[in-house]
Amino acid sequence: MRPPPLEEPWLVDSAVWTWSRDRRFPHLKPWFDAQVSAGKVLVCDVVILELVRLAANERRADEIARRLSGFATVAMPDDVWQRCRELQLALSPGDHHRRVPPTDLLIAAAAENAGVGLLHYDADYDLIAGVSELRHRWFVPRGTLSP
Repeated sequence: MRPPPLEEPWLVDSAVWTWSRDRRFPHLKPWFDAQVSAGKVLVCDVVILELVRLAANERRADEIARRLSGFATVAMPDDVWQRCRELQLALSPGDHHRRVPPTDLLIAAAAENAGVGLLHYDADYDLIAGVSELRHRWFVPRGTLSP
């Protein structure tokens, strides 16, 4: 299943980047590349850190960091950190504060702060959206991709 094109720029979670490069799903790469070419893919510092962390070696890490520096960036000002703490506490009923990693909270808070949608493939964002104003969307339906 090919995702629909993005109508506006979205902050794109690192999982979307990795799934769209997964050779088991070759139809996702052209879709993702088209969104990049159209300027619809935004990054934030946490997404950049996650993607560079996945690099196999120093050369590849430098290449990824250089390429990502060309993308429009969602800012992560100090108030994003405060919002992240608020979201974590809002998730505490049902112990969801223990499930959702800080990186997902930061990415969600950055998207919410910037007023942009978050494109993802991660159920944690459903939980965060349940306690926030996060506008989010699975880039393909949940369960479509095998882990």
